[in-house]
Amino acid sequence: MGIVNRLKQQFEHPHIVNPAKALHVARPPSPIKSQADTSIDARTIYRNRFNNGVNLGSLFVLEPWIFDSKLNEFGGNCELEHINNICQKTSPNDAIQRLQNHYTEYINRIDWKWLSDVAHVTALRVPVGYWHVNNGFFTDGLPFQPLKQIYEQSKPWDMLKSLIEKANQYNIGILVDIHGLPGGANTDSHSGETSGNACFFSTSKYVNTMIENVIPFIVSDLSLRYENIIGIQVVNEAKFDEKAKDEQKYYEKAIRTINQIDPGLPIVISDGWWPQQWADWLEKKKFDTLVVIDSHVYRCFSDEDKSQSAEQIINNLSQSVNFPANKADFVVGEFSCVLDEQTWSKTNGDRQEWAKKFGNEQINVFRNVASWGWFFWTLQFQWGDGGEWGFVPQVNNGAIPVRNKSSISIDPVRIQEIISEHVKYWNGKGDRFEHERFEAGIKQAAEDIQNFDHFDHSRIGRIRSWMITRRAQHIQQYGDSEFIWEWEQGYQRGISEFNQ
Repeated sequence: MGIVNRLKQQFEHPHIVNPAKALHVARPPSPIKSQADTSIDARTIYRNRFNNGVNLGSLFVLEPWIFDSKLNEFGGNCELEHINNICQKTSPNDAIQRLQNHYTEYINRIDWKWLSDVAHVTALRVPVGYWHVNNGFFTDGLPFQPLKQIYEQSKPWDMLKSLIEKANQYNIGILVDIHGLPGGANTDSHSGETSGNACFFSTSKYVNTMIENVIPFIVSDLSLRYENIIGIQVVNEAKFDEKAKDEQKYYEKAIRTINQIDPGLPIVISDGWWPQQWADWLEKKKFDTLVVIDSHVYRCFSDEDKSQSAEQIINNLSQSVNFPANKADFVVGEFSCVLDEQTWSKTNGDRQEWAKKFGNEQINVFRNVASWGWFFWTLQFQWGDGGEWGFVPQVNNGAIPVRNKSSISIDPVRIQEIISEHVKYWNGKGDRFEHERFEAGIKQAAEDIQNFDHFDHSRIGRIRSWMITRRAQHIQQYGDSEFIWEWEQGYQRGISEFNQ
């Protein structure tokens, strides 16, 4: 029985999220079937499928290197400075008109048919600032307060809603990314302001405004209204902090707030450049089924990356992108095909071919460690296509492989073969087993995979959260058991075998 106990420990979860009170029986009724109600609605699939996505960088949170004339004409290092400069040098009405024109032009340039039919995109990550929410309504007492009227009248929130509705027509989801927080989660200009001191987490007024007002409004106004809202990201690129006490407090408040309003909505947090730290924290707080950890993968900024050739970076990806996927669900919220010029100087051969190899290997690695998928940075630029930063040229060049949109056909004969293999393997290794649970697990996985496939050929994502939820439903229906690991083995085998 030693091997049985070891496997039981391997698959046992420390907790079950919101389980109904289970009837504990020594042995479940036989035969076990899949769940009584296996229907999965579109909202649930949007939130739980694996994503092949792209960011809409500089649609709302302006960044000069993406849409330069929107910022550079009047100076300023960030959106706050730029809009202030326009108001002072021309007029508030000019600032309003410029923003309205930018939002409209950007959205009108989106080629939805290409995103759906060529790139096979499942979702868009849309960076927004707190000053955009409800058209500037929540800026009182915050750095953007002087510009409240500008956002009231330029109406970015209305434009976001029209974007969400348009995306839904193409079965494309929207991840609302709160990219800009008051005081900044980091010191970069993409937070909307550049004070040089990222003070959001340590400023109670800022945190309280987000928790009590901004986040509840976003969830109520968007996720409860639109089925294609796939999640809310409560921070972008939090600064590295070894202890991260303030970040933990903010995350916990945000998680509890969102989960109370919309319990099924994925909540996305930043890995703070240390994935293990936050996977351990989620597990400790029992938030691992509610939260997805966002990690950004760039190989063009650090001295270590610059010292390597393209081939070295590519060969090392499976070790360097080492998310603890057994503890949490991850998403790569940003990545590109960009390598530094110092790397290219150490690389022989055709640059485009190396960029293609780099992109393909990144996707291969992400498929193994990021169960909620990935979002390329970024979709469009004011001038040109963005090159190795641009999603369109990298898809067209084959550097970013598109997802498979062929139908899945699961052979029941193959399922029975796997069940027989399982039974044969364990024959004689213990006094008794509950192989009915293995059968229930693999059949439930197969049924779930087929249901996801029926919605635009989606594949199951958020594997950890999804599996624990199904496990709880199985226990509710058939009772708990020391052999629940057999159900888990069955479900995992079904995912690995058929969720391709």
